[in-house]
Amino acid sequence: MKEEKADVMAEVALTRSVEVLPSINGSNSLSKLDKNKSPVHHGSPSKTLDPTKGSPKKRKMLRFTGVPRARPDASPTRTLKPLHNDRMNSLAAAKKQTNRILERADHYKAVTHSKKELALLYQHKVIWEQEYMHLQYMEDRLQREIYNHLTIYGQLGSDGQLLLADNINFILEIEEEKAFFRENVVDPLWYIREDLKEWVRQHEGLRPLSDAAKVQHYQIKREVKELWTGYREIAEDLVKEQKELEQQVKEALPPYIAEEKQITKGVPPEFHELYCPDPQLKENLIAELTRLDDNYSSRLRDLDRNCDRQACPGGWNEHDCSVFEHILEQYPADLPDRRVLCFDRLKRTFPYKTLGQLMSYETWYQNNRFHKDRRKKCLDDWTRERWSWLLRAVTEVSQAQQSHAGQQMNRDEALRQKFKCEVLRSRVEQWRKEKENDRLQHSEMEAQRKLALKVVQQRQAAKEEYRRELARQRLAAYYEERLRFQKDSEEALQRRMDDARKINKDRTKHDKERQTEEYVFPLRFPKVRYRTELFYANQKERRERMLKLREEEKSRQTRLDQLRKQVQVNLEHEPERHQQDTVASQARKEASSDGLALKALHELRTVLDAEVNRDPRVRLEQQLREAGLLNSEYARHVLSQMHPPREPRKDTISSLFLQESEN
Repeated sequence: MKEEKADVMAEVALTRSVEVLPSINGSNSLSKLDKNKSPVHHGSPSKTLDPTKGSPKKRKMLRFTGVPRARPDASPTRTLKPLHNDRMNSLAAAKKQTNRILERADHYKAVTHSKKELALLYQHKVIWEQEYMHLQYMEDRLQREIYNHLTIYGQLGSDGQLLLADNINFILEIEEEKAFFRENVVDPLWYIREDLKEWVRQHEGLRPLSDAAKVQHYQIKREVKELWTGYREIAEDLVKEQKELEQQVKEALPPYIAEEKQITKGVPPEFHELYCPDPQLKENLIAELTRLDDNYSSRLRDLDRNCDRQACPGGWNEHDCSVFEHILEQYPADLPDRRVLCFDRLKRTFPYKTLGQLMSYETWYQNNRFHKDRRKKCLDDWTRERWSWLLRAVTEVSQAQQSHAGQQMNRDEALRQKFKCEVLRSRVEQWRKEKENDRLQHSEMEAQRKLALKVVQQRQAAKEEYRRELARQRLAAYYEERLRFQKDSEEALQRRMDDARKINKDRTKHDKERQTEEYVFPLRFPKVRYRTELFYANQKERRERMLKLREEEKSRQTRLDQLRKQVQVNLEHEPERHQQDTVASQARKEASSDGLALKALHELRTVLDAEVNRDPRVRLEQQLREAGLLNSEYARHVLSQMHPPREPRKDTISSLFLQESEN
């Protein structure tokens, strides 16, 4: 921006100087003014400048120099007027000052242009150094990758080892050729360059050159020209060989160096190899893939149709296009003044191209690159969609296969279960018949035993009835005696209470009379009388309340006595009954005497007391019962969360016996 501003200021200064003195802009005008300033010789006729004659440039100069116009006289004789020397001197001084300003402006402009040029060259140098380092890094990286691939491939077998040996020999041959080329072609060129620099340094101060030096200079020029011709032929041969090798590589590896990858339409062969038990599912997947291919094909056709409308500008060969693209790729997008640097570099690289041609090709290149990016993105999406479709199709087909195999296994398992159920049903029927026979035998034996027990129980029942009748008679006599004693006690208590009530009544009457005599004088006052009446009223209310409480207590005791009579035990005292045998012990004795073993049909095998106490649920229940929280919501929640120390067996619950019990 500073350099552009300096250029603009210089142009403005030039414009203003030309506007002020348009006639003082060259050496011709100054020479003419010097001629006009020459003095008039005496004795010779003086010559007058006619502003109406001469060239237009001359008339314009005379008009601005202040020379008055002389109108043509009617008479053939013209009068000569003297020149203004002071005005001419001032104009000459102004012209010199203007020339100095113009020289300064030109010098400033040249310096600014050179600085700008140096700055641009420095930026180009920095960019090229970065690009050179990047290319060097990429070259080293590719060489390392080649060596690594060859090493890995050489470890796979005998064929790989042979290929590794061939490639190593080829690489060694290339290195030898490079060393030979550097020694016989590149190094001599540098040696000649150093010799020429030394010869120029030795003859730099010799002016003019001697004849021997001129002859030597001529010989050096001829040798350099011949050498340069040979090097040009070598360079052309190398370029030709490079093009041939590139063409061979393109022909040998077209799928690896193609600009875009090719996608084959249709169903992939991997999908055809899959076995799908559901034909409808396979048809749906193929139809989905066909729709996907048609959609992306139409998108690619639209992109190609839009790209065909923009024609490539002519006059650009393949080498120029590659150089142009490489230059644009060197400068990063976030670089300040990137476009200025790019076009400056392009102008230097393509001096025979105009700015319009460069801009038109840049526009076409950007559009073409945008089209390639969109096409590549579309192809990547297409590949990803096809791959995702293939994965989804394989997953769905595998799920269908698994479901089909599962259904087949379920059918086979159902047949096996059915056969097992038939076998088990026959065994259960046989077991039921055996159990039924055992049950009938046991029922007959039980009926005989019950009949014997019934006879014994009838005898004991008769004895027990007689004993109970005696006990009832004894209890009746006991309770009659007890009621009589209780009644006598209540009557005595009532008499004592009546005597006490009478004594209290007399004492109250006596106290009231005494108080009346004592407080006859204070009752004359209203306040004292009111308090006295209130005191007696409260005292009377307390006595009535006490009497009422006593009556209620008496009635409660009466009701309790009646309830005791209703629930009292009516048994006679029989000491001999405590020495007799119980019904259960008698039954055991009779069973042992009859030879019948009172035991279960099957031997019970249950848990022990220690195992029950080890159960955490039992211990938790005991703790909750001791704390009084067994019936709380907390206890129900905690007990429901507890699990047994050992899970019950799965075969403890039988659906067969459950159905039998329901029937």
